Amino acid sequence: MKTSILKTVSIGAIAASAALLSPAVALSPEAVTVISKDIASSKVVEVPAAVAKAIASVSKEDRSVAAVTAVTAAIKTHPSTVAATVTAAVKTAPEAVDAIVNAALEVAPNSALTIVSAAAEGAPERADQIAAVASKKMPTRSASFEREVASVRGRRLVSAGAGLTSAQIQQQALNIPSSAAPLPVNSYGVSGGSSGRP
Repeated sequence: MKTSILKTVSIGAIAASAALLSPAVALSPEAVTVISKDIASSKVVEVPAAVAKAIASVSKEDRSVAAVTAVTAAIKTHPSTVAATVTAAVKTAPEAVDAIVNAALEVAPNSALTIVSAAAEGAPERADQIAAVASKKMPTRSASFEREVASVRGRRLVSAGAGLTSAQIQQQALNIPSSAAPLPVNSYGVSGGSSGRP
């Protein structure tokens, strides 16, 4: 009985804080409560999928509110899922990245770098926007956020280049058009034709 009351109070607090953190609330309070309860009752391994499902299940106009509600509920009830929660939310609603990052930083300020990294992984095309939002929320950590975004970009470049030859990686790094083929290099490190040796 005591656990049930505590859980109900906890879910109510999550729903109330999500409503306060949300931009113009278009979702009904009942919908916010349902999202919060679904996330809170999910197993830890199911949280990212539950977050994505909750966001995807609402109209485009309501996605920002649903994302804030889902992220807030997930981080409060399952703090170990911060990175996976933020990535899932940003992938599902990239247009709500500002609201998602702000909500996550509000709930888990000690996980700021993890939040920025996870958001940048989920929406790499919005990495600069993510760093700016986080820097506005926590101006003293601005340089750390920029480094984290740069680190994410570096990891993505390395993983994208995993199947490329070293010449292709150099072309990409230097922005050389792919039509400009690299010169062959012989075993003596000399580019161009044959060295005259067998």
